[in-house]
Amino acid sequence: MGAPIPKDARLKGPFQPMRFEATVDDCVVSHGEIPEDLAGGFYRVGPTWKRPTKQGTNALLSMDGMVQGMVFEDGKAHFKNRWVKTPKYLLEEKHGQGMFEWEDGGFGDYRSWGYGNVKRDEHTMGVPQGTNNVNIFPFNGQMVASGEQGGPPIAIDPISLETVGIVDWSAKLPEGVNPRAAYGDAAFTAHPKWDDATGELYGWAYKDTAPYVTITKISPDGGVKSLELHDAPYNTVAHDIWLTQDYIVMPFQPFIISQDRVKAGLGIFGWKTELPIVIGLIPRDLEGPVRWIDADIEPEYIMHTLSANIVDNKLYLDAPIFDRPPFPFETDVKDGQAPPLFFSIAMSTMGRWTVDLETGKATSERLSDRPTELPKMDERYYGRGYEWGYMIGGDTKGSGMSMKSLIVQNMKTLKEDEFRIRADGSPPSAVLEATFAPRHKGAKEGDGYVIVPVSRWAENLGEYQIFDTEDITQGPVAIVDVPFRLGWTAHGHWMDFR
Repeated sequence: MGAPIPKDARLKGPFQPMRFEATVDDCVVSHGEIPEDLAGGFYRVGPTWKRPTKQGTNALLSMDGMVQGMVFEDGKAHFKNRWVKTPKYLLEEKHGQGMFEWEDGGFGDYRSWGYGNVKRDEHTMGVPQGTNNVNIFPFNGQMVASGEQGGPPIAIDPISLETVGIVDWSAKLPEGVNPRAAYGDAAFTAHPKWDDATGELYGWAYKDTAPYVTITKISPDGGVKSLELHDAPYNTVAHDIWLTQDYIVMPFQPFIISQDRVKAGLGIFGWKTELPIVIGLIPRDLEGPVRWIDADIEPEYIMHTLSANIVDNKLYLDAPIFDRPPFPFETDVKDGQAPPLFFSIAMSTMGRWTVDLETGKATSERLSDRPTELPKMDERYYGRGYEWGYMIGGDTKGSGMSMKSLIVQNMKTLKEDEFRIRADGSPPSAVLEATFAPRHKGAKEGDGYVIVPVSRWAENLGEYQIFDTEDITQGPVAIVDVPFRLGWTAHGHWMDFR
């Protein structure tokens, strides 16, 4: 008998799981027309509850990944969603039940994440525990799903959305916070960056023992070059980076991850404000010494980077900045309490860290007081300097924020344009992370479209709103309907077919 969906905060409202696979050809366009020059796919992935874990709980990052793809061609749109068929998924399908037991999955409250080690048995020994449910990105003609910890990247066919399998280069990757010997393959970041001209992919793995971070560069032929950061200052949750013409810029922030915390009955993540913010400038060729910048910045947190510019020997690092991570710690909630919903306990606004490359002095400033997160850019310009940023904005709500708007900002002049997607008084919905799609292959930076998925979860519907970057304040040029509730997805990217 199938298990009922648990009454759990992680499975309510916009987080209600979409537990079925679907194909919708030639989706209904309820407003405007899809631009004829839009040719490619927008792919997103997120954690989706399929069945209880072996211990019967629902840690967010132990839930199976589900990829959603909206493909545009010849003025039409086609939608698919499919499970990411990881080794964990296939093992549990074979047995018809949860087969994994997480050391941090049995708390049944805010401490249950699914990034702890798995208690291994004869069935799970040698099987990666990863669910690959945090991000999906293009590389070498495929989409690649990653979960950051617990297992290697998984290749996804961009047309069928069927799982191709573990990427060929996985065996060359370093281990993450879960010991490699237990599952046979390695970890990979959820937020890689790539060079559009060379096809090179820049990633990393992080863990709670030295060396805390290992940087990798993957070439299109599958070659992997690695650099262990033996002089890294401390254990950090190395979630995102900036890429510049010369550097991989890695922020070490006092948001830590530790299996020892799990053994002590705490959540795997911690916030240690006594640790300084340190910025690592890592040569892009992974040769030569790393330059460490001791930033004179009060404790704050950058979760997702936008991009970077270098002007007059100053490095400008742009990103939404939180006063603290938007995740619950033992100082926020008591054991046994339900986890607070995402973005409900902290708010971020667009900010900038500035590093003087001559003196090594680093400072922080806020560029706006508007709640903002989930930053994106024209990804053809990773590592090249940039001008345009695309974010989801919103309103202050208690200690956190409610995301309602599309924001386009010129990061040189700081001029902002906004379009309100969620009108006050409308049925509840979730505005998800956007993507940029160029108007044509050789379009100048920022010339194209911004596509925003919206889960109209209270109405059991979904839609993709398409905005022309010439003026987003005029509203979407097209709205593509999905005839069922879109499951919540964390991140995703555009793949151009031209």
